[in-house]
Amino acid sequence: MTIGAAIVLALTFAPYALVSRARQAVTTYIHVPLGGSSGSTVPASAVPAPTPAAPAFDVAGWYAAREDDPARHALLAQSADGRATLAEHNADVVYNPASLVKLTTSLVALRKLGKDFRFETRVFIDGEVDKAGALKGRLLVSGHDPTFGDFHATLISKKLAERGIKKFEGELVVTPDFVFNFTDKPEEAAERLAKVLKLTPKTWALSAPPTGEPAFAVLSYPLRDILLYMNAHSSNFVAERLGAMVGGPEGIRQYVVDEVRLPPEQVQLATASGLEVNRMTARGLVSVIRALDDEARRQGLELVDIMAVASGDYGTLRRRMVGTPLESAVVAKTGTLVHDDGGMASLGGVIYTQKYGKVYFVVLNQGSDVAVARQATDQLLAEITLSQDQPVPIPKPEKPRHQLESADLEVLE
Repeated sequence: MTIGAAIVLALTFAPYALVSRARQAVTTYIHVPLGGSSGSTVPASAVPAPTPAAPAFDVAGWYAAREDDPARHALLAQSADGRATLAEHNADVVYNPASLVKLTTSLVALRKLGKDFRFETRVFIDGEVDKAGALKGRLLVSGHDPTFGDFHATLISKKLAERGIKKFEGELVVTPDFVFNFTDKPEEAAERLAKVLKLTPKTWALSAPPTGEPAFAVLSYPLRDILLYMNAHSSNFVAERLGAMVGGPEGIRQYVVDEVRLPPEQVQLATASGLEVNRMTARGLVSVIRALDDEARRQGLELVDIMAVASGDYGTLRRRMVGTPLESAVVAKTGTLVHDDGGMASLGGVIYTQKYGKVYFVVLNQGSDVAVARQATDQLLAEITLSQDQPVPIPKPEKPRHQLESADLEVLE
C-alpha cells in the first residue's frame, strides 16, 4: 500500500514538475499596458505590507512557455504578513478587475455598516378589517432590501393573518426603491408581492416612505450573509445597492485611497459591482483583501464567512479547482467580463498553506477565452503554491452552503 500511495503522489505532481522545467528556458519581457490606461510603480511608502523578498516563481516565463502573451496578465501572491512574495508579475500595472471590485464594496460596507446590519422592510396597515377578514384601505410596504423575495413576503403574509387579515380590497402601495426577487421595476415588484401574499388589490401605487410607526417590519439577512451571497454568486444587483449605501463608486474609491492607502492614480471605479470600465492593480487588490480580512477578524469573522470556498460552495466557484491540490484550500472571488477590455477573467482571495498560513493572491487575465483563462489560473496557482509550500484544505461541510436561508430572517413588532 505504501508503494502504491507513492506512485499516486508521483503521478499527481509530475505535470507540475514538467511545466516548471519547461518554463526555466524563458526569461523576461516588456509589458504593454491596456489601451486607455497607464501603469505606474507604487512607491514603497504607499504599500502597507513590509517590502518582501524577490519572488522565486517566474510567472512571465510560465505564460510564455504556453505561448500566451505575458502582457495580458498580472499576478501577485504574498504571505499574510507581506514578508514573502511567492510570485509577482505586472503587479503595479492597472487592469480592469471586473467583479473583484466587489471586494472593495465588501470592505467598505462591512466597515461602515457592520456585520450584523439588517435592512428593514416596514409594513403599514391603513384601514379597517371587517368581520370577514377583509382589509379595506391601503397596505403600504416600505423598504430597499436588495435581497427581498418570497421568504420575506411569506413572513408578511403570516403576520397579516395573525392580525385577522384574510382578504384585501384596496390599494397596495410600495416605495420607489422597493425590490422583489432582484426586480427593481416597481410595478413588477408590487405584482410579485401581491401574488405571494395571495392578495388581489384593486390598484397599486408608489409612495414616499410613510412616517409613523409600522404595524411590523421584516428584517433582512445580516450583512455578513448578504456579503457571502453577493460574493459567491457575484451579484451585481446586490453590489450596486450596497455600494449606493456607502457612498457609491466614488465613495468606495476614496475609502480605499484614504484608508487602504492605494495610490489615487491606480484606482478608477465606475461601478460598485465591477461592471463597465474600472481600473485597479493586482497589488492594490491584494491590499484590499488584506484589509478585508483584517476588518472581518476585527468583527469576529473570517474571510470564509463572506467569501466562497473554491469547489465547496454554490456560486461562481462551485466547479473551480475540483480534483486539484488546491481543492478546498482557496477562499476567493471571481471576476468576469465578456466585452469590456477584450474580456477579463480574474480571481482573488486567499490560499491556506502549511508554511505561510494565509497567502493572499490576485490574478488578472485579459482575453476573450474566459474558460481557458480560468483553467490556466487554477493550474498556475497550484504550481506557485506547490513550488514553495503545501496547501492546507479547510474543513469542508457535508453539503455546499446555501446562502440566504429563510430561517435567518427576523420580524420586528
